[in-house]
Amino acid sequence: MKNIGIIVNRTKDIDLIYTNLLVRCLSDKECNVFIDKETSKSLGLKECFLNQKEVINKSDIIICLGGDGTFLKTARETYLKNIPILGINLGTLGFLTEIEKDKIDFATSLIVNNDYVIEERMMLKVRVIRDGNTLYEDIALNDIVISRSSISRIIELKTYVDSDFVDSFPGDGIIISTPTGSTAYSLSAGGPIVEPNSDIIIITPICPHMLNSRSYVINSNRKVKAMFDDGYILEAVITIDGQVVYKVKENDVIEVEKGEFKVKFIKINNRNFYDILRSKLYGRGGNSKKNEI
Repeated sequence: MKNIGIIVNRTKDIDLIYTNLLVRCLSDKECNVFIDKETSKSLGLKECFLNQKEVINKSDIIICLGGDGTFLKTARETYLKNIPILGINLGTLGFLTEIEKDKIDFATSLIVNNDYVIEERMMLKVRVIRDGNTLYEDIALNDIVISRSSISRIIELKTYVDSDFVDSFPGDGIIISTPTGSTAYSLSAGGPIVEPNSDIIIITPICPHMLNSRSYVINSNRKVKAMFDDGYILEAVITIDGQVVYKVKENDVIEVEKGEFKVKFIKINNRNFYDILRSKLYGRGGNSKKNEI
């Protein structure tokens, strides 16, 4: 009997229509379903006193309902437990989520019958160092963004790979992303599309005030270091997966490297990465002409 936890974004499923469907499908298949107290109460289920942390601790698999933001938040809360995650898309793009809301019954049948594969994705670890001391540490599945604060002024970031100087980027900042994050903010800033199970790190400048700026793709065993150019008195922030914001100062050093943990994605579709890319980003899905090879 499978122990399955459910995490739902209540702003995406206001009336809990899809959450209720998911609970019923799993219960009909004799799964142990864990859900937080407030959602359980709203669904009219038997009294439940679990908070979200307890839901995670009791589960062998997590199913989250929402969009990419919900998946990222869930990944950040579960990666230490090494629990596989299945994402159900209730948002718009849903690049990280595996299935659409009309496939819930189909997906739960495959989960119960162990008819799925697990794909591991690398994470990044970020560290903020001030006067030789580590002030802040965090992890990211998609990206770490170093950017100016609300004041509309150019910032200039001196960027290194290990001890090798790469360049100084004047502009709005830089994005340091995983392969999974290559189709997120990095793509919008002109970065490359990378297969998500690759083992590399991408550095992409944001609106650089340069004529020759391009993204850099580096081996994942290298460490990225960024610091502000001398004389730049400013307010800047780092944003982790669009979820957490941390203020940094002009003398801080931001270090980013491959994390020691991975996120486990549950994959049940037969679509490859390029099928998903066409469907999600270009809106062409399977209707686009394919080369016959």
